[in-house]
Amino acid sequence: MDPGLHVKQAINHLDKILGYYPYVQEGDTATVALTPEDWQVVADAMFRMSTPREVFPDAIEDYTLTDDQRAILLKTADCTITVEMG
Repeated sequence: MDPGLHVKQAINHLDKILGYYPYVQEGDTATVALTPEDWQVVADAMFRMSTPREVFPDAIEDYTLTDDQRAILLKTADCTITVEMG
């Protein structure tokens, strides 16, 4: 699949999250904030656009919406990352 611009931007945000979370990781959890606009781009790509899972970075093993659909949980091998709107 050749991802469109919206999905490419979401992947860019996810790559940045994956690079940043180790700096704020506490045990096996981390919390990262994105601007509301950037958060929505990621949420759209992951949950509203039927984007195949294999398009997203390999380090993300699973993902889901949480907190009444106001946060995204990303699971990696060593951490559960909460992505909030900040």
